[in-house]
Amino acid sequence: MKQRKPARMTILLLAILLVCFFVPSYALAASTRSNDNHTDTDDYCLRAYDVTIGLSAFQSQSRSELESEIIAASAFDFLIRDTANETGEFVPITSGYSVNFSNLVVAATSTGYSVTVTLPTITLSEPSRITFRVYVVDDLPQPRTVRYVFESGTAEHTLPADVTALLPAEESILSGTTVTPSGAFSPVRDGAGEWTFSGWTPDSIALSDSDVTFTGTWNWTQLPVYNVTFSFVSGTEGRALPDGVLAKLPAPTTGYDGDVFTAPETFRAYHMTQGTWRFHGWVAVSQTISGGDITFTGEWRWHRIKTSTPLADSTATPPPTSTPESTPTATPAAAAVVTTSPEQPAAEPPELIPNDTQVPAANSTTGGTAQMVIATVLTALVATQAFAIAGDLKVLKWYNAKKAARRVGA
Repeated sequence: MKQRKPARMTILLLAILLVCFFVPSYALAASTRSNDNHTDTDDYCLRAYDVTIGLSAFQSQSRSELESEIIAASAFDFLIRDTANETGEFVPITSGYSVNFSNLVVAATSTGYSVTVTLPTITLSEPSRITFRVYVVDDLPQPRTVRYVFESGTAEHTLPADVTALLPAEESILSGTTVTPSGAFSPVRDGAGEWTFSGWTPDSIALSDSDVTFTGTWNWTQLPVYNVTFSFVSGTEGRALPDGVLAKLPAPTTGYDGDVFTAPETFRAYHMTQGTWRFHGWVAVSQTISGGDITFTGEWRWHRIKTSTPLADSTATPPPTSTPESTPTATPAAAAVVTTSPEQPAAEPPELIPNDTQVPAANSTTGGTAQMVIATVLTALVATQAFAIAGDLKVLKWYNAKKAARRVGA
């Protein structure tokens, strides 16, 4: 048993030494870093991460600034392996190494450009090296096509041309720009309804490496219907509008919010035996529907016909006619003298004259004047006829006297 005890102690001591030797190296290899570049030599334990940069970094920085940024981004972790300080911690290397950036090219690559870090030798004849890769991506602004389309959000209705005409034009915008389309579209009337814009999908996007299409949705809704009516009022106190004027009222109609209506400018006058109704105008010639019914009110005024009574001329005497002394002149008494009297004006009938475009041509005054003219003409005709008869009698008397003289001479 005693002999075995020293042997056990020896085995235990060797185990402790092995643990002390291998644990530091294992701890570095099993660090929290993943997908990295790792080199473990007798002199160093080396680690570095791959780096991704954009082409824009080459444009915005000097070469030295860019290389310093790459070194910092690679997170170098260079530790001396066999030389520990008094605390037993590995000492990181902060100087004495070189970095070869000769393979780094200003061009995008998916395979990466190799960058080699070289550390000086300590015990080995060859220096320790580690290589990581730098991936360059094209992040420079590139023109991207931005398109716009409209679609109907109401299944039973298709977008009209007035809506599709509002579609924004296709654009070319540089990548990296955030695009937010405008949604400032006014409602569009379509028949008995109205289209309203509800928004874009997506509502905003930052352009990257592909084109983008925005889809705008419009919804159709039914509009409320309002009544448009017309009315006439009398502008003459004490007189009501006759049915003939009321029959001229425009027919009622309907409209929608925002519709503009204009009443007829005028109407033909309505004539009666003693006067005429004439349209004077509307209270408002034009009105716009705004959430309710509208009514147009027109005014008519009465205009009486002015009349005058002519002086009566009861007789008309023909001019005197000279006749032979021995022969009487035969003049019909009834034809020689004509008596006229003005016609009494007829009372105004209550009903309307059928033709409302003309004033009646005859009334009591006009009738009496016409009778006077006719009587004068007849008198002149009778006088002319009497003169002709007297002339014939004179010729007959001369002929008889000559005939008697011939008989005496025979």
